[in-house]
Amino acid sequence: MTPFKRFFLLVLIIIAFDNYSNASCPNMVPPADSVRKRENVNGDNVVPVLTFPGITQADFKDAFNVLNECLVMDPGFGFTYPFIAPGGHYGQCWWQLDGSISMQGTKWVNQKFSENMLRGFAAVQKPDGRIPLYGHDNVPNFPTCSSLPKLFRSAYDVLKQSQDKKLIAETYYTLKNYLNWWFSDERLDKESGLITGIFEESFPPFENRLKAVAQVDLNVEVLAGCHYVAKIADYLGLKEDAKKFRLLEKGLKQSINKYMWNESAGAFYAYLVNEQKLDDKLICYTFDPFRHQIASPERFPAMTNMLTDNRYFNWDENALTSVSKTDKLYNETVGDYNGNPAWSGDIWTLRNEAVIEGLEDIGRYDLASELSLKTVKMFNANYTEFLKTSDASGQGVKRYAWTAAQYIQILIENIFGIDYNRFTKTITIRPNLSSLLTGKDIALEKLMLPDGNRLNIYIASTSESVKVKYKMTGQTSNMNIVVALPVNGKNILTVTDAQNQTLKFLKSQQNSAAIYQINNGTKKTGIFNFIFAR
Repeated sequence: MTPFKRFFLLVLIIIAFDNYSNASCPNMVPPADSVRKRENVNGDNVVPVLTFPGITQADFKDAFNVLNECLVMDPGFGFTYPFIAPGGHYGQCWWQLDGSISMQGTKWVNQKFSENMLRGFAAVQKPDGRIPLYGHDNVPNFPTCSSLPKLFRSAYDVLKQSQDKKLIAETYYTLKNYLNWWFSDERLDKESGLITGIFEESFPPFENRLKAVAQVDLNVEVLAGCHYVAKIADYLGLKEDAKKFRLLEKGLKQSINKYMWNESAGAFYAYLVNEQKLDDKLICYTFDPFRHQIASPERFPAMTNMLTDNRYFNWDENALTSVSKTDKLYNETVGDYNGNPAWSGDIWTLRNEAVIEGLEDIGRYDLASELSLKTVKMFNANYTEFLKTSDASGQGVKRYAWTAAQYIQILIENIFGIDYNRFTKTITIRPNLSSLLTGKDIALEKLMLPDGNRLNIYIASTSESVKVKYKMTGQTSNMNIVVALPVNGKNILTVTDAQNQTLKFLKSQQNSAAIYQINNGTKKTGIFNFIFAR
């Protein structure tokens, strides 16, 4: 057991004893008049119905069951609303990273609960803008720290689905202050313009020295923060703020490309700011700069060559390993999470989801669809903390919230390609199907949207076409429906409707991908057959 784990378990014991002695243990039933109604994140009335080869409805629903098992209804440690804890022996403490990722699953079944988690994070923010790693905010042998800031992306994804303009404005200032903290003297290396991190502000969580190492994953997440905070500022009409954060995004992009790229290796590495040189560890976050097209386009071929070369990150076998198989760090952990070793070779949804998003951002939908399918297949009915690479066996916590949430996210958002955006008043359906799904029918029914409507999607793919059918049920909606299909290496000849009438479509280019799009207005039903050119 690591020193941090021993400390964490000791703290839990002390807190439990103290709470018990004061008759206010958070695990005990409070007086009847203060009992909260349990949040619904796994009921049959909120979980959508999935038809998908190799995945049963029971498997799919079990991912939501995991979130329910990790639900803490009696919050503590400064958090003011119920939240999703990591699961297992991590107890009922909130953790910034785990809670942030969990919202990617809960927002599809309980928007209000997800919004209240944002209020909880605002409540624990420190006066200087920092949001702590977790509730105790104390890690032995490490300075005071935050966490890998997935909160920026997750908060944006929840807010763009929200009708609560007050919440959007309040959360904006939470995120703005948090972003300003990252760019303060606490973490910014002024010479390189990069953000430095310690402990679990990056993974593997090696570093315990302040302002010593700028890690790739951390810098990409902070850049993403600039991107999403600027978008929220646009929505709120804060033009100067939006301009400021876009300039920060641009500057960080330049710094990542200048200081973190190794031309001879064709990969991104952490930057040692004091030594002014690159680290030599080849970690899966080398692909994170695909996101938002941070990497210069001329670097994409070298990066995708490494990605798909099985010698490095296991592309031919399963989902990606956390560290290259060629690196001296490479290790396969069996049993409980043990810190750095578990992040030095095992398979995590966190690493794979980031690469999927990045591949879509650069237009490599073909590779993204393949990795999406491999990831959900590996973790299906196996929602463990991480997987041992050699045999795909589940390790660590057996019912782990962020694994379940990202499994849900990848299925709904990356494979079915569903996006709900109140900021633009658009519902997008853009399926991204692996070639292994050719000849298979898939469907997602009764998906609960934040406005109370339900979305039903049916997709049939052959070697000649992809048919997408949708049906909205519920009240009248003012959301515009966009149905799109990304294609690599093929062309769409025509798009037809249910009556086999040819439709006008928009075609756009995203690097090597062509995106074919139909705008169907606010119509509650639609059938579109995308026919490939022979």
